Amino acid sequence: MSPVPHFTEEQIAELCDLETVTDWLERAWRDLGAGEAATTLRVRAAASGLMGSAMAASWPRHQVVGGKLYLTHPDGFAFLVGLFSPDAGLVATFDGLGLTAIRTAAASALAVRHLAPPDATTAAVFGTGNQSRLHMQALAQELPLRDLRVWGRDPGKAEEVAAWGRDRGIPARAVADPDGAVSGARVVATVTSSYTPVFDGSLLDPAALVCAVGSTKADRQEVDSTTVQRAGFVVSDSAEGARTEAGDLIHAAAEGLFDWDSLADLADVIAGTVTPPQPGSGIVLFESQGVALQDVVIATLAYQRS
Repeated sequence: MSPVPHFTEEQIAELCDLETVTDWLERAWRDLGAGEAATTLRVRAAASGLMGSAMAASWPRHQVVGGKLYLTHPDGFAFLVGLFSPDAGLVATFDGLGLTAIRTAAASALAVRHLAPPDATTAAVFGTGNQSRLHMQALAQELPLRDLRVWGRDPGKAEEVAAWGRDRGIPARAVADPDGAVSGARVVATVTSSYTPVFDGSLLDPAALVCAVGSTKADRQEVDSTTVQRAGFVVSDSAEGARTEAGDLIHAAAEGLFDWDSLADLADVIAGTVTPPQPGSGIVLFESQGVALQDVVIATLAYQRS
């Protein structure tokens, strides 16, 4: 029996460019919205500072199933993704950290593709971690950018991220003031781990798209309740999972400013079973928690390209 291949973060990055991942994810989410793919909610087991999490998905288009198993502890994360097929059983395993990073940016890219106002040339990224760079790429991929503002609590890191973007032809600049970052931005991406809102929602452009990525636990809140209340359309990559994971929405609902029944699934938008407002007609909020189908898509792409 041949050994099961394992793909490192470096191999995944070499095999899976963001634009192709975005296109594959669009196809997979169209399948999900049409009932031709399936993905589970995340389950967690936590005790004494250690937490294990797992989720799985099925993608019949490529005759694969797969899932992610990972550890969360005070000093960080450890991820492993497995891919299976009916013919081979376990096909391959994958380092999950880099895979998670690119699939998260691809999800935001799809939200931009389907929901951003048509004249969006100005955008902002809040945060300076790994997701900030990938989201800069995602925004530049989907928008005719002329001005991309980068804000972080550490101005030096914000300038490093902006310089990284400029080196790749992205018109990025660091801004010291969050108000200055969000004012006039037609697309805003928040990619922090903040427990308090990072900008004032009253300053949002009335047609802005907000991609809120970092509030993946109930106690986090990157986006204030004003933003949620102003949004004419709120969509998630898992409307069911958001009820326990999307901190921004959980806070707003607790204040009586958000109705869970109004939350849409991005897969349904892409599949055409839910019709969003005309892009540019009002604020749209995309809440990203991450689902297993995204991991299976990238694992499948990496394996097929290897």
